[in-house]
Amino acid sequence: MSCSGGGVSAGSLAQRMDALWRQQSARWAMMKTGLDGLKRSSSRWFDVNGSQVLAQCNPARVKSAGAKVDAASLAARPCFLCASNRPAEQESIPYRDGWVVLCNPMPIFDPHFTVVAENHVPQRIIPALPTMLGLSHDTGGRFTVFYNGPLCGASAPDHLHVQAAPSGASPFEAELAEELNRKGEDSGQGWIEWLRSSPVRLGVSRAGRRPAVFLTGQDEASVREAARHAIEVLGEVHPAEPEPMLNLFVAFTAGRWSVWFYPRRAHRPSCFGHGPEQCLISPGAADLAGILILPRPTDFERITADDVASVFGEVLLTPQAFARLRDRLRG
Repeated sequence: MSCSGGGVSAGSLAQRMDALWRQQSARWAMMKTGLDGLKRSSSRWFDVNGSQVLAQCNPARVKSAGAKVDAASLAARPCFLCASNRPAEQESIPYRDGWVVLCNPMPIFDPHFTVVAENHVPQRIIPALPTMLGLSHDTGGRFTVFYNGPLCGASAPDHLHVQAAPSGASPFEAELAEELNRKGEDSGQGWIEWLRSSPVRLGVSRAGRRPAVFLTGQDEASVREAARHAIEVLGEVHPAEPEPMLNLFVAFTAGRWSVWFYPRRAHRPSCFGHGPEQCLISPGAADLAGILILPRPTDFERITADDVASVFGEVLLTPQAFARLRDRLRG
């Protein structure tokens, strides 16, 4: 197995991240406010096409949900991920060459980290993949690492970053773990259609489930290359600029990486907006993994399972396009 190494001890990195979270929670007023908002958030469960979704009403996330990510708006504001613009109270842990680990002051999870490139370079998945695979390994599998594309939920699409949450914190991740643990004859009866098994196991969601592509393997380089190829194929099936639209996750368990991504066709659903008849919902990775963020109480109170299914249907790849992606990946 090719390990990420880099002089990083899984135990020591996870411990340092835990310590950073405790220290920032105690000393940084902005983060205290964000954590208080998370603790006070209301929640409701929905069954959406056989998958569980937890709606979270967290008004502290309103700025992120409504972030303007057009070129003019980005150019008009200082990048809040650059070291020179971060709050003086925000501390960091250096990670590998050119990355730092920060606490997310408006968390969806407890704890919730943002891992940021030191250089101000655009949000792109291919440069992020090695760090995502490395971080999931280097924390001993304690954290799942996820990525929002520049038009798929990232509120800072001008600065490369990924995020990390406790392993298994999202409903979809729990469902996936159960699916991956199917044995023998049962492995062909689940909701993942496995297309190939070597050198990396590759599969896709079956019809009716949230469309996603899944890869698992023990060799880091092979997993990275297989993920890169799958993303390239997505770009051929549904071309987009500046990169194929997706939200991607990486987990590491029992010596094996699991990578999955949700291929997308739209940034936001048609209902998005600040008006009374609209819904302030901008799905990113966490939302698609079953933690649906609704900052406005009015949206939270009136949304239904059918509404959630409609939102997912509008932003994710159509069944027809996903079928083409499956066929291309099979070939």
